[in-house]
Amino acid sequence: MGALGQAIKWFWLAFILVRATPLAAHTDYPPPEDASQSATLTGDWQGVRQRLREAGVTLEVTQLADFMVNTGGNEQGGYFDGLLFPDLNVDLARLMGWPGASFNVSAYVIQGEGITTPSGLRGYLSPTNIEYSPAVTKLAELWLQQEWFDGRLALKVGQIEGDLNYNILRSADFFINGSWGWLGSWSANLPGSGPTYPYPVPAVQLMLRPVPEWTLQTAVFNGSPTGNDPAGNTNGLRFPIGQGALTFLEFAYDPEAGQEDSLPHAYKLGAWYHSGDFDSYTSRVTGEPRDADEDDPQALRGNYALYFSLDRPLWHESDTRSRGLNLFGTLTINPQTERNIAHWLVDAGLAYTGLLPGRPLDRTGIGFTWMEMSPDYAAFIRTLDPSAEPDFAIPSHEAFLELTHQAVVNPWLKIQPFFQYVVNPGQNDFPPRSYPDLAVAGIRLVISL
Repeated sequence: MGALGQAIKWFWLAFILVRATPLAAHTDYPPPEDASQSATLTGDWQGVRQRLREAGVTLEVTQLADFMVNTGGNEQGGYFDGLLFPDLNVDLARLMGWPGASFNVSAYVIQGEGITTPSGLRGYLSPTNIEYSPAVTKLAELWLQQEWFDGRLALKVGQIEGDLNYNILRSADFFINGSWGWLGSWSANLPGSGPTYPYPVPAVQLMLRPVPEWTLQTAVFNGSPTGNDPAGNTNGLRFPIGQGALTFLEFAYDPEAGQEDSLPHAYKLGAWYHSGDFDSYTSRVTGEPRDADEDDPQALRGNYALYFSLDRPLWHESDTRSRGLNLFGTLTINPQTERNIAHWLVDAGLAYTGLLPGRPLDRTGIGFTWMEMSPDYAAFIRTLDPSAEPDFAIPSHEAFLELTHQAVVNPWLKIQPFFQYVVNPGQNDFPPRSYPDLAVAGIRLVISL
């Protein structure tokens, strides 16, 4: 309990500081001339932002910063990661009279090293969803979208990020761990982790919403986020194509679509298929059984996953539908265990909006994820020579528990203490290692500039 106890102390210290800070109520903001209640830290730029919005141009700039303390795992210490995210969206109908068209371009300015690389962790369930090493500045999404029939049909073309469009859990979108949304099993099984942060790829996306409650969307992404070079496309300007295709299909049902100020409520059923070749963990090119010290695996065509997720209100406060308790969760499986590192993953949690008296916009959550490793991959690792790899571990599972609270201090600042406990954080090494469980406590700042 030593490592866990220390991390819990850090979490509760951060939470107490947030709770003890005199924060303004959120239901009665002061007049706009009070700079502390502006929607952004830098204000309206002497009216420039308002004029741009009237012309159809919206620029949002967000700075996120994580300060963390790690106990357990491979190495211990204090760590930092940050992300500056400028996002420009243009309504082309308003700007130039192009009905139903919009344009978006964004960038990532990544700061710090995060916790995974400097602490020597080798897990698939990354403790933060903004860390990346080395720190770089790169193009993020770049796309053009055309809508028809009052938004019922839309086509998007450009450089697109999969984790911003598929398996979105609105109840869990404020959690810190990188596995919420773009699941750790998908990162483990797809080339280069797939089209997830910070690697959007060339893609075409089609969205159909015949009625407000039902949405069907599909997209075809390039099969590798880095092209033919595993370390490529660091600036986001290479637009890789030709490495197979990753196709998503997702059905979503939102029984409360169109209702304002309501808790998230949706059910999603989806699948993806990758058309590329994947190395077999069970067979060599000759068809003979494969051992871990042999590097001539049989190439297997294609890979797929199935998933189901839900956001469901469990309880509303008596006077509103925008505050209360939500249940969220996802189940995904990669059935082809002979070509996958991870077999299945399940996550679940609870999120409460407005838990603390007088703070209706704050969100509090607890969530748990379990990722089961592929039995064929485990059998493959068992064939390693212990004399050559004396400290390897047989892959079994990786899991984490997260507890977090996001305090909305004012419209441009959120302060969010968080705590995570990670089990088996060495599954992303080759071969996997047996590191002590990891406890991380930290605080995230979210600033709208």
